[in-house]
Amino acid sequence: MNMRNSNWRLQAASYIKGECSSEEASSWEALMLSDDAALDVYMQVMSEIDSELPTLENLEGFTDGVLSNEEIIPYRNRIVPISSDRPRRWYERPLFHYTVAASITLMLMFSGTFDRLFPEDTHHTAPKLSQSTSYSKQLMEKTTSWLDRLKP
Repeated sequence: MNMRNSNWRLQAASYIKGECSSEEASSWEALMLSDDAALDVYMQVMSEIDSELPTLENLEGFTDGVLSNEEIIPYRNRIVPISSDRPRRWYERPLFHYTVAASITLMLMFSGTFDRLFPEDTHHTAPKLSQSTSYSKQLMEKTTSWLDRLKP
């Protein structure tokens, strides 16, 4: 084990036991956030001295105490809600955006832009309606031929 890891082990042990100053604690926390090896050393030391650490006698009482503490502020959404004092402008409403999107789509459809994206194959001609059989008849023929192949 090199000197750096042994120094980290001592720092981690004092951090876990609460024997270091606040400056040392903040520097150790910054080191663990920036270096995965330091975090690994911390986890190893934590598992080694786990039996030496005190245990909580009343878990429910501790939980209730933390939840009732007024100094602990829960996470708050940082997005500032839109003030309800000011009415929305006409262009801020979702209906306006849907209308614009539908108008653009219709304009592109009627101008033939979507047809130009996928040009037709000029060599392939569709069979005439009078010559082609219906889809249901084609499906029936394929099904019966498949069943005929299954029979011995």
